[in-house]
Amino acid sequence: MIQEDTIYSTILVTRQREVLHIQFNRPEQHNSINAAMGNELLEVLESVKQNAKIKIIVLSGNKNHFCTGMDFEAVVKQNNESLINQQPDQYYNLLKAISEIDKVVIAKVEGKVNAGGLGLVAASDIVIAHSQATFGLSEALFGLLPACVMPFLIERIGPQKAKWLTLITHGITATRAYEIGLVDEVADEINNEVRKNILRLSRLESSTIEEIKSYIAKLWIIKEETKTMAVAKLQSLMESERVQNNIKNFVEKGEYPWEK
Repeated sequence: MIQEDTIYSTILVTRQREVLHIQFNRPEQHNSINAAMGNELLEVLESVKQNAKIKIIVLSGNKNHFCTGMDFEAVVKQNNESLINQQPDQYYNLLKAISEIDKVVIAKVEGKVNAGGLGLVAASDIVIAHSQATFGLSEALFGLLPACVMPFLIERIGPQKAKWLTLITHGITATRAYEIGLVDEVADEINNEVRKNILRLSRLESSTIEEIKSYIAKLWIIKEETKTMAVAKLQSLMESERVQNNIKNFVEKGEYPWEK
């Protein structure tokens, strides 16, 4: 069970009745994901499964950044904080946990969402975005693919729009994200919109939420072999000298591959 007084190093966790709020808390790193953040998120999600009184989970960042994906600095340093070096399947497991947990997961999106951050959005049940939020997949700029993001993104917006986002590599507006189904609601007063959703969702019984998510999951194609393929593709690309050099030049010099 979640301990109310637990202090985490990368996230802030608070509870309000049947709602658990999880805020990404690495502002200096633009809320990028490192191994510690992945572990802490998985730990909280695993703990909350045992609490039938919690029906709703709200994921949020800050006003400037929701989440910007993999922590490239940790990758370059190849230390224990690298998301891919230590546990290559950790990020995929996180998306799967968000998608399958027997709670309604709301992504409250403000600021910039990029790369792996988009996976957190795609795996959520309801996405509420501030009107000034932006969404992008930049992996291809570095010779990477959003391999682990893709199964969840395709489930949410379909294969063509997922391919389009991957190819264009730049961010799109919240309005455009709404048009393609990535976002469910766009609001200037995002806190009010989240509260309205929580009020409606809190009327559902926990067993009903579980039945809905469990049934829909059985209709979709994300299987164990999907994970194997996605993680293997990401790992093979991350281990290539070309991609490693691209990431290193970006972190150390601020250069994109075409600027070398």
